[in-house]
Amino acid sequence: MNQPEDIPNGGGRYVWVLSYNGPVEDLNTDLISSASFAEALGLWTPPATEAVEWFDLAAMKDYGFARYLGEASGFDIGEDAARLDALTGVVVMLYSTGLKDKDTRLSPEPPFALIGRYGMPIDLPPVVGIETESAKGQLAQGKPPKSAARISGMVATVVLIFLALFVAAFVWIGG
Repeated sequence: MNQPEDIPNGGGRYVWVLSYNGPVEDLNTDLISSASFAEALGLWTPPATEAVEWFDLAAMKDYGFARYLGEASGFDIGEDAARLDALTGVVVMLYSTGLKDKDTRLSPEPPFALIGRYGMPIDLPPVVGIETESAKGQLAQGKPPKSAARISGMVATVVLIFLALFVAAFVWIGG
């Protein structure tokens, strides 16, 4: 059995890279969603199938597995580039987005072996203000909402006009 790996609960995005000692044809969505897969990884429940990726590294020899993890996927691989590119065989990538909350530890057993855990950098680039001509100025402001006093005044005006017409009609009829 491999050394267990605690699953961080900080909300960051992580990927666990595992080697698989078997043919890539054996890996499929039925296996990934099964209880035996979860048990082999030491998880309580199977991960979401869309959060598991697997392939034979021979298929990406030209591109490089370290480049795939670092550049294409955005994970911080640190100084592991040479080690990741030296891997051969089948790898399984397990993304933290597919793990359930009660899974707190990853303990893979054969035919799986843990290669490493990689996280996405938390540092966000600073927001840079827009300095173009079209970004200057203000947006047109809408009308402010009518106050209760204004609405009361409008109702009183309508009532007074109605009373004036009513009195004028009686004067005309009586006259």
